[in-house]
Amino acid sequence: MGSVKDLIVIDPALENRKGLGNFVFSDRYSVFDWGEMPDHISGKGRSLAVMAAFNFEELEKRGIATHYEGLIDNSGKLILCSDLKEKKGGLQTMQVSLARVYHPVVREFLGANKKHEIRYDYSFFRANRGKINNYLIGLEIIFRNGLPLGSSVFKKIEEAKAIANPKERQKQLNKILRSLGLKKEPEPGDMLPKPVMSFTTKLEPGDRSLSEDEAYIISGLRERDFRSLIKLGLRVNDIVTELAETAGFAHYDGKIELIFNNRLVICDVLGTFDENRFSRQGEQISKEVLRQWYKKNQPEFVTACEETKKTGPGWQERCEVKPVKLPKEMSALVSRMYMAGCNRYTQRKIFDVPELEEVLEKLKRYRE
Repeated sequence: MGSVKDLIVIDPALENRKGLGNFVFSDRYSVFDWGEMPDHISGKGRSLAVMAAFNFEELEKRGIATHYEGLIDNSGKLILCSDLKEKKGGLQTMQVSLARVYHPVVREFLGANKKHEIRYDYSFFRANRGKINNYLIGLEIIFRNGLPLGSSVFKKIEEAKAIANPKERQKQLNKILRSLGLKKEPEPGDMLPKPVMSFTTKLEPGDRSLSEDEAYIISGLRERDFRSLIKLGLRVNDIVTELAETAGFAHYDGKIELIFNNRLVICDVLGTFDENRFSRQGEQISKEVLRQWYKKNQPEFVTACEETKKTGPGWQERCEVKPVKLPKEMSALVSRMYMAGCNRYTQRKIFDVPELEEVLEKLKRYRE
């Protein structure tokens, strides 16, 4: 079971043979890598399944390989997103092909001052570069088109500003701005001059930032395939941005994950309100709404997550601060946001809910 969707394995993957499985999108949600939160958001799972299917079908039309097979209707039949009927509420189960997952080895040791430390050993991927097939690449490929409220970039800027040495402080600030193509410090909501890609780990408890060289080392890919991965990430971003703009959304950022099976294959889920951040007329439409509520109303939980995450796998059990429940009205409004946003993004009326603008207006009281 994942934090927000379940995987039912029908046929396990082998090194040179795709497996088959079903993603069951639940109404659970997760923020700050916590896993299942105390509330469920009604309709969220079906909204994300429909958006993901819509995006996968658009990518396939444009010649991009994905692991998507189709949605599964109530009779067990495989159908496409384009087959869904209006106002019937969508479906929550998606069939996908599966790949092997090779995890890095966890190394625990006593570091400086006898402090317990954990490192992740990716030597298997270096030793077998270009030799393994049908496997999940242990990276998340992040693309940024803008900097919404809650972007990790603002945290990095604040950390740089806290450096005591003035020369080093300015050096780090300049480094951040150069990496984004900026000449001055950004404000929340600013768009970047052009899309920027970055990498984080996928198979560790937290998303650890990686340089391009580090990403290449742990990817297990040959150099030419890694270069193709970068080009593919930017192309996928362009397509999601195009679909978002058609719906009247700004597309701030998102991520993709990939399988290598004789070629690069887009996997997991992309272009949804959980994986990407969108906005409509300045109001965010994504899981960020939930993150920001906890930052404002339970900041001690956010801080505890950040600190305990450093202790390695199973950190949630060791975290002393547990998340509180959302207000019932907010939970209901976020539910409608997901469904109304899905309608707008797909240009369909899959869910019988009010228009997105009406929902966002009511949500304002929880943002302020």
